[in-house]
Amino acid sequence: MVLFWVDGIQVFFPYSKVYPEQLAYLRCLKRALDAGGHAVLEMPTGTGKTVALFSFITAYQMAHPQSPKLIYCTRTIQEMEKALMELEKVIEYRSQQLNTPTDILAIGLASRRNLCIHPKVSLVADGNQVDDECRKLTVMWQRVDKINVTTCENVQEIPDIESLNNSGLCGYFEHVEQFWLPEYLPKGVYTLEKLKEYSKNFVHPFTGKKCSPCPYFVARKCLERANILVFNYQYLLDPKVSKTVLYNLIRFKDNFDNIKRDKEPFVVVFDEAHNIDDVCIEALSVELNLAILEGASRNLLYLSQQIERMEREDMETLKSEYQMLVSEIVDKLDDFTLEDFMSPVWTGQMLKKYMPGNIRKATHFIKFMQSIVCYLKEYIQVPEIKSQGPLTFLHNLSTEIGIDVSSFNFCYNRLKLLITTLKFTSINDLSPLFIVADFCTLIVTYSKGFIVIVEPFPEAVGIYDPILHLSCLDASLAIKHVFNTFKSVILTSGTISPLEFYPKILDFTPVLTESFPMSLDRKCICPIIVSRGSNQVPITTKFDARDDQNVLRSYGSLIVDLSKHVPDGMVCFFPSYLYMEHILSAWYESGIIANIMKNKLIFMETKDVVTTILALHNYRKACDYGRGAIFFSIARGKVAEGIDFDRHYGRCVVVIGVPFQYSLSRVLKARLEFMRIHYGIQESEFLNFDAMRQAAQCVGRIIRNKSDFGLIIFADCRFSRSDRRMALPPWILKHLDASSLCLNTEMAISVTKTFLRNMAQNYEPSRFTRLDQETLKDEEKCWALVCKILKN
Repeated sequence: MVLFWVDGIQVFFPYSKVYPEQLAYLRCLKRALDAGGHAVLEMPTGTGKTVALFSFITAYQMAHPQSPKLIYCTRTIQEMEKALMELEKVIEYRSQQLNTPTDILAIGLASRRNLCIHPKVSLVADGNQVDDECRKLTVMWQRVDKINVTTCENVQEIPDIESLNNSGLCGYFEHVEQFWLPEYLPKGVYTLEKLKEYSKNFVHPFTGKKCSPCPYFVARKCLERANILVFNYQYLLDPKVSKTVLYNLIRFKDNFDNIKRDKEPFVVVFDEAHNIDDVCIEALSVELNLAILEGASRNLLYLSQQIERMEREDMETLKSEYQMLVSEIVDKLDDFTLEDFMSPVWTGQMLKKYMPGNIRKATHFIKFMQSIVCYLKEYIQVPEIKSQGPLTFLHNLSTEIGIDVSSFNFCYNRLKLLITTLKFTSINDLSPLFIVADFCTLIVTYSKGFIVIVEPFPEAVGIYDPILHLSCLDASLAIKHVFNTFKSVILTSGTISPLEFYPKILDFTPVLTESFPMSLDRKCICPIIVSRGSNQVPITTKFDARDDQNVLRSYGSLIVDLSKHVPDGMVCFFPSYLYMEHILSAWYESGIIANIMKNKLIFMETKDVVTTILALHNYRKACDYGRGAIFFSIARGKVAEGIDFDRHYGRCVVVIGVPFQYSLSRVLKARLEFMRIHYGIQESEFLNFDAMRQAAQCVGRIIRNKSDFGLIIFADCRFSRSDRRMALPPWILKHLDASSLCLNTEMAISVTKTFLRNMAQNYEPSRFTRLDQETLKDEEKCWALVCKILKN
């Protein structure tokens, strides 16, 4: 554990040594935060990016109290938990050094499925169903006749959890609503499990009796108080879930919808941000098929029946709903509706209008939605692909069915209010109708940066299953509000090259972009490009060569030979599920699979998450027991994005084929054309960039620390092109010299043997790649040393 200074900021680092690139990373963070702007930073994989980031930003918070919050965004729950554990080490070390209690509150925010502790609801496997079951127990109209509301200060007796549960309520929710305040949560770092433990063991300060507030709602109520928040990208990028979070974070809530308000002095970090543009596009895109539209029709029929029932039994409620719609501005209606189902666009992008008269009455709104669904059912059934811009689509729809499309602005909010009026809690059952409402709201809001495409044969020729895509083409639309709301936004990853692409496609101006090399004690990374088989035939996964038996055999021969010589675990990435199935079938018939099995067990990724998790578990067991294993995976799959194959779990990674997107996709073609026109990015330029960032992400899974080592094989002749190689991160390019290019499979095996033999030798870690407390004492000399090390 070391204590040192970086440009006037005292940094508490919870490990005994600091890597030179970590120090360089901290200095760049300092420059970005001082400038009050945005940055794109690439830190080599396995060099302690997360702990460096937390160490510095928490130190910066202490030195600059006007910078009160850090929002750290990850992609998965596993990454969130790992990040919070690293943060916990930083805060514990700081408290020890300062000899003061922890002064930081850090919380991980996740879905109900990950935080629920209700004995029945927590057993439900499906996340959407967990949300529904929770709402059934917690919405006000379900609770109003069953609860005896009191205040936290005047509480005399806390009802037993079990008795509340048995009465049709959620005892944990009632405890958090009636008997708990955010001030009751002690300062500290709370992982999801730690937050659950706190909730189960909490003792009320006034009564001294046990009280169990719901962890999910505890986290939500502490958003404003917390110094550090860790959550998924969607909580900032997807308007349907992020509005509630942002509303609780900003200082001037009365000015929430004003896009010209002063920026919040927060630091937002998007970690593993190499695919952030894809996340942005997905957040604002909608797909409809006949099954969804039929489901929407059933939903509307059901709601119509419920309205008829309410007209007979409780007409006053419908009248009061109508009067509210007559008198209230539409953007105020969120106060009355379900917070989990926010509009798919930002309120600031919607005009502040009164609800149109043609959808104020519940029956009129149902007929309005039925006419839209009927039109979409006809529109989607086409014999060939067609595409239109949003304005053309809306003009045609308005002309053909004679409705005012400006009412589309209010579909989502009107539907939410109707559901609230009908006291309906099984929202998951209405998901088809909500998807249609999404479609309506998005298409009328954005006249640019979107396209409507209908594909009659999306899966394969001859299989008619039409899909209507409302595709976002402009990634900046989803993240623009983040750049406008927060003072400093940092995009960082181990594989975010080339850096200049991200400001272009996300339409922002960074104050700093930097990529750091990796300082190594030995050459523990060995990247090579294999472009030919032993018969000198070029190997590639290009479409016209996919059935070439020479290519298939060459790939098989490479994997068989590697399985003989590489110890423990190997990972092999294919460009798609279709190609993986094709090549494995050919290998099975030719006996190649049997030859691989003589050396290593085979496991593979599938489209089923549970099966893949089980395969990964058994893969690790095979490596632990010394049998060795090879894991076949997909370049754009879940494994490539979030699973580490460190140490003996990944001594070699093979990328078979350049992982290009499907270039004939009409959605992709539309996006490429949009970027060419608006950002001057050529189609081939973006396709190469996208493919190489996916390849870099795959190979980055195996090196997770400086003591680790791994062989990296790019197996396709197309990797040899200089424009593709130069798109790889600098920490890979540094070791990809001329002798590593255009190898055949036999030469690759020779390189493999030499590399593994070298890695088997004992070595002493260099003091120049691990800076200790003594070296860090003199900041100026230490920085000069770091610059010298990183230049070599």
